[in-house]
Amino acid sequence: MKVIIDAHAGPCSGVQRALCLVDEQLAKGEPVVAIGAIIHNDVEMVRLKGMGLETIDQKVVENGDLRRLREKKVFVRSHGISRKLHQRLSQEALVLCDGTCPTVRAIQKTIARFHQLGYQIVIVGTPGHPEVVGLNGYCDDQAIVVRSPEELSSFELAEKLLLVAQTTVARNKFLAIEEKILQIVPHAIVKDTTCRQVSNRHENMRNFAAGVDVLLLVGGKNSSNTRTLFDIAKQSNPRTFWIETADDIERSWLVADCIGITGSASTPLWQLQKIKEYVESITFN
Repeated sequence: MKVIIDAHAGPCSGVQRALCLVDEQLAKGEPVVAIGAIIHNDVEMVRLKGMGLETIDQKVVENGDLRRLREKKVFVRSHGISRKLHQRLSQEALVLCDGTCPTVRAIQKTIARFHQLGYQIVIVGTPGHPEVVGLNGYCDDQAIVVRSPEELSSFELAEKLLLVAQTTVARNKFLAIEEKILQIVPHAIVKDTTCRQVSNRHENMRNFAAGVDVLLLVGGKNSSNTRTLFDIAKQSNPRTFWIETADDIERSWLVADCIGITGSASTPLWQLQKIKEYVESITFN
């Protein structure tokens, strides 16, 4: 019996960059408070809390008194924040550590530029997702946010239109909405801002899931990225199980010749190694 870790697993570069930045600050012993969970992974957030990280809900920051953030370094997670919130934090003379993913930052700038030129902005993504909230903040919260081609019928689309995507959206979903948009607005400007790392991960996940008898997918239950990967893996391998910790594993799952372990873009490699060690301790003993 073999237990293998997916060679393509591990956080995407944007999440890894944010984790490295906050680890560096915490290692210095500086008080750091993050606006929202840095990563949709409760196990990793417990580790960071143990190092001294505080977390404050983004809505509290947007609507509340910011004096409690003084004397601390304020961390912006990889999802990014709206331009209005960024300006407010700067005006309060707070010390910021910006962990916004460079890809997300580029999309923010694109939205701001086209919004200034009078374009209607359409974002393919999940309403209320932190990244989408931040992107929408660069067009004065006037963007149309859709998850499927069918939802477009609920909106009146302008002739001057820019289509972009939340980075973690499945590319096939974006392309389906792009096709529908161009049928309605043939001259719409389309920017495929889906993350290539995420898109490649989807294909790699299909292949890895198909190549093992049992697949353990490690990721936070509040992670939309993990949900997408779980659905993809389950199609290739019905014996795919979504877990957060070793406590979620049922021994009956592990009757197999080859057990694969993988994770989402919000799952650090150290968690996969822990699961591997746990599985081996059961199966080999």
